[in-house]
Amino acid sequence: MDFRLWSTIYFILIALLSINLIMTGERPTKTLAWLLVLIFMPIIGPLLYFTFGVNRKQYGFINFQKRRRAKRYLLRADRYLQELLKSGDGEIINTERQLRNVEQINLNSGAFRASKNNDIEMLVDGEATFQAIFQALESAEHFIHIQYYIFEEGELADRFAEILIRKAESGVKVRLLYDGVGSIRLSRDYLERLNHHGIETECFFPLYVNRVMRWQINYRNHRKIVVVDGKTGFTGGINVSDKYLREQDELGVWHDHHLEISGPGVWSLNTVFSVDWYYCSGKEDVLTEENFLDHDPSTVGKIAQVIASGPDSAIPSVLNQILAMINHAQRYIYIINPYVIPDSVIIKALEIAVRGGVEVRILLPSKSDSLLVRWAMRSYLEELLSVGVKVMQYRPRFLHGKVILVDDVMASIGTANLDIRSLYQNYEINVLVYDREFAHKVKEEFFRSCEEATEMVLTYYKHLSKLDKLKYKFGKILSPLM
Repeated sequence: MDFRLWSTIYFILIALLSINLIMTGERPTKTLAWLLVLIFMPIIGPLLYFTFGVNRKQYGFINFQKRRRAKRYLLRADRYLQELLKSGDGEIINTERQLRNVEQINLNSGAFRASKNNDIEMLVDGEATFQAIFQALESAEHFIHIQYYIFEEGELADRFAEILIRKAESGVKVRLLYDGVGSIRLSRDYLERLNHHGIETECFFPLYVNRVMRWQINYRNHRKIVVVDGKTGFTGGINVSDKYLREQDELGVWHDHHLEISGPGVWSLNTVFSVDWYYCSGKEDVLTEENFLDHDPSTVGKIAQVIASGPDSAIPSVLNQILAMINHAQRYIYIINPYVIPDSVIIKALEIAVRGGVEVRILLPSKSDSLLVRWAMRSYLEELLSVGVKVMQYRPRFLHGKVILVDDVMASIGTANLDIRSLYQNYEINVLVYDREFAHKVKEEFFRSCEEATEMVLTYYKHLSKLDKLKYKFGKILSPLM
């Protein structure tokens, strides 16, 4: 074939892809970004689009119906939980209208009902977090459920294997769920070692080399969940990686935040795990009532609400949670997040909060594990600074926590970043705690980290070279694809 014929075929391909993109695009900014990639990146553009951009939900490559069936099953099997959460005075949050409104917005957006009587501790960094997790695993008598986006072999993974194998051999049911992209380096030998000792393992959306159209770079499971006997649970930003134990590169030992929960809130964590496990394995034994053990309702504790979101939900629950917290702030909003590439509605909500007299501070890392993400963030930070948001850069090491604190009354810790991928494409989970004592501890941690941070100023952008300005704008244009 001559060059003219190839050019004609390529032009037709680009035209068809562009029409398909326009017809199936979910958001205008993302559609426009992909159109620019297709038009201005010959050959590479279509390859990137087939790998990252095809909306596989439209073509049935993702069986969301199976996930919805699991959710319906669990809602029927979990009536006891709902009755427990509604017991007592009939209203979990009955003191402040601000909190009631946020709880109701989350509930109407698909979140779990807020539960009371939870014992909740914030865990800072890997050493404290894994010490608490391993201690809980050692106490397991019935089952252990573990789910991670990144499960990376090393010292931590070896410690997990040692405990899990010992527990499985003693009769404890152990299930491990890992993401197909985040844990792509997890070896078959490691998994076979676990399987050999009776530990069940499942991969969420694995990559099949011979089935390219079923590759799922998008729609990843970014959740981190550990549940022991339905009584103790963990979630937050920390993955299983030795980056949390020792310095491996210029990013240093990662700084992060996690939660340990005891009480009825663990039921919600276990429900999220069970839906994901059933979707991957098809095994209904995880849905049995034995995996939802009773709690003592007389225990006095904190009010917590679990918010889980994903592309199988019609409503972006985590996005609505973040907006609800921002819109109901009266005095301040403090945010910790490593990837601040926000949706336009979040930027506008923060701007309105600032104009209403609310203090808004964002703490983020000075270093980034992605060059393109760093460029995009720089552009968005200029926009945030221009409307009065205070931005602090944490310098000692890479900051990976995902925290939102509002008015000394509510604090959220979880897995969701402030980017398009977390808000719309990934499976995420946050825990919102309605408690002044807990919020005070989170506030103390926020300002401890701020002591090792420097404040960004808007004048920084006035002295940028033209090349830097071009890089940042380029990153912003491509940010809907990140």
